[in-house]
Amino acid sequence: MLNQAEKTKTLSAVLVDDDHQFRAGIRSLLNFYTVQDQSISVVGEANRPDLALSLVGDKQPDFVLIDMELIGGDGLSLLQQIQDSGSSCKTLVLSGHEEDSWIYQAMQTGADGYVFKSQVTQQLQDAIASIMDDQIYLPPEVATGFFRRFQTTQASLPSQIGQPCDLSERENEVLYWLVQGASNVVIAKELYISVATVKAHLTNIFLKLQVTSRTQAIVAAIKMNLVQS
Repeated sequence: MLNQAEKTKTLSAVLVDDDHQFRAGIRSLLNFYTVQDQSISVVGEANRPDLALSLVGDKQPDFVLIDMELIGGDGLSLLQQIQDSGSSCKTLVLSGHEEDSWIYQAMQTGADGYVFKSQVTQQLQDAIASIMDDQIYLPPEVATGFFRRFQTTQASLPSQIGQPCDLSERENEVLYWLVQGASNVVIAKELYISVATVKAHLTNIFLKLQVTSRTQAIVAAIKMNLVQS
């Protein structure tokens, strides 16, 4: 059971969108949300990638909500910059683009989830809960079999993903469950190991695959045929 301190802890968020009215609407939604028994506080807003990156560095939010089209840049470049900065914050794309190609690009670049703006009121709270639980969130209508479709696409992997390499037996087991969309807690239960051990294995997997996020590791695993269906 959560103690009182845990119940009152607040998740911090940064909103990045070029439409100030949309940001205001999202801010209002977040004020009513509770995720993992925690309220949400918006600690910063930006309409440009450079301003957003500065906020991420200064505020160190728990998660960032990112539009794909921004003033003076785009969401993909911001996602990459956040990855390169070493920030541990989660990233959730809120986009009006519902085509698979946009989703592929965002997830390949390291986004933890993707929500259609047309369905934001129905999906946003669940999406935030998922990414904060170390899971990947995709709209239900595209989630089924999404990563398996990477096997039949010609999309290139991000340049930082290296060549196939040997993983230990345990690392392969962790990678298998990662591809299934399992959280660290679920992986730990399935393999009868601690969550800390799962995190250690994931760190090694990321290093060997030369990736920086769960989504990039999943994409790499599928493209390299490192896991079986």
